[in-house]
Amino acid sequence: MKPLQIIACALTLTLAAAVQAQQAAAPDPQVQDLITQGRAAYMKGDLDTAKADFEMVYQIDSRNTVAIGFLQRIKIDQKNKPKYVPMDRQLATLVIPQIQFREATLGSALDYLKKAADRQSGGKIAVNFVVQLPPEQVNTQVVTLNLSNVPFTDALKYLGTVASLDFVYDKYAIIVKPKADATATTTGTTPTAHTVPGLPGQ
Repeated sequence: MKPLQIIACALTLTLAAAVQAQQAAAPDPQVQDLITQGRAAYMKGDLDTAKADFEMVYQIDSRNTVAIGFLQRIKIDQKNKPKYVPMDRQLATLVIPQIQFREATLGSALDYLKKAADRQSGGKIAVNFVVQLPPEQVNTQVVTLNLSNVPFTDALKYLGTVASLDFVYDKYAIIVKPKADATATTTGTTPTAHTVPGLPGQ
């Protein structure tokens, strides 16, 4: 090989190495954006979004160590992630020892049940009521209810009966709204006594 050819070959190799180094130093902006989004989603606990982002990175660059590492971690996290249990099924396992409402306002009754769920579950189940009622109804409607050793979900049913309310279980909350077939207004109703027969303590 002639000296000029050797020099040309060396320059070609040097240029190729420089291009590779430049590519390594300045990765694809799309890849960087996907990695940033994937990391943010992972930190928020949104594993599905993070997985989708890192899979796209892997499709673009199958040797990307960041994407490979996160995909492995996500696979382990998803495997160990507790299965989602609907709120009504969780609350059905909670037994409230005693409920005694005597002319209690609807607002105070809901607050009591919220605290009772937290107490009976040891803080593991948080009840959030989304009240779709006029404020005056929540503050003035009164109920009288006497229950013993009753599941939380049954307690809501009895409260719904005496107060003409429907309780709808959402993923993260319990929606409180007027009963669909209610024909009379419930604001300021006469206190209603409701005792459940056959329950202990009655």
